[in-house]
Amino acid sequence: MKIIRVLLLISILTSCTVKNNRTMDSIITSSFKIKGISKGNNSPKIDLSQDSLYIFLAALHCDIPMNEITTKLNWNKEETDKNINSLIENDLLVKKEQKHLPNLGIFTLERGNRLIKKTSTIANEIADSLISKIPEVKRMHHKMSVSGKYEFQELSFFYLSNIILDVGQINNVEKGFLKKERPLRNGVRYYAAILEKDTNKITEPFGLYGNQGLSRSDSTYIGVYGNTRTKENKGWNSYKNKNRYQFSKSDLNIVSNKIPEIFLPALLNILEKNRPYFLSVYKTLEFENETSFEEFFIWWYHFIYTETTDILIRKAHINKPESGLVYYELKLK
Repeated sequence: MKIIRVLLLISILTSCTVKNNRTMDSIITSSFKIKGISKGNNSPKIDLSQDSLYIFLAALHCDIPMNEITTKLNWNKEETDKNINSLIENDLLVKKEQKHLPNLGIFTLERGNRLIKKTSTIANEIADSLISKIPEVKRMHHKMSVSGKYEFQELSFFYLSNIILDVGQINNVEKGFLKKERPLRNGVRYYAAILEKDTNKITEPFGLYGNQGLSRSDSTYIGVYGNTRTKENKGWNSYKNKNRYQFSKSDLNIVSNKIPEIFLPALLNILEKNRPYFLSVYKTLEFENETSFEEFFIWWYHFIYTETTDILIRKAHINKPESGLVYYELKLK
């Protein structure tokens, strides 16, 4: 019993020191990316890349004293007050018991890597379940005009990762599992996060896959999906000279609705079954001190579907492009 108590104490101390081993200099010289999930007119009314606001928030997360942060950032009292008030106004900073705390997801390398270690079991469960649905996804593929030009396996990365797990499913996960609206910040709703990037890698922070729109008109949407959408991969957002998978207007409903629906019930069942585990990790990694469970989870979900995608790649159910990116075009009219 004594051994168990000692191990428990070590575990508690480890979890409590996850964010206390950074210096201000190491934070300033690190590479962070500011991420958001919003829709329509719900764009943030504050730019965290301005005035080193993201560094300020990351430093607070790492328990750097306020005076040390402002000194290193060369903020005078007027600038400090202005920036703090702006962050509070936009609900990205709160004051609790005379201490300022970030109010968004902050994923340092240490914290993010610990989260990755807690992702494998869930990702494998989702991957095994999704594999059983692949024949149905293939049948949907063959109902579309795009199948006349491309085989399913060539589009497997787009279908199984982007559509079934990410962009085609995020709203469903929010509605069906989180069951809450996005955080209201200064009159607009969006999720926000600051993620630290390993500068030795050319992928997005923690290798996360993501979708980004490149062009939209009344008749066409052009997007890119992958995890090498970085400054190091120069030219990734230039789509005009890239091969684009083109989906007709008649394909759009199948891609946007019917394919995600194939896996949605199974995905929601897995997530609901593991809710107690998600809540325990939320507390263990001390996200509960900084943000809501919903905001924490939506970012962890990105870690989960990224690992799920990599499992499916290793098992040869997904063909990932050599570039790490897939470009596509959807006809809206």
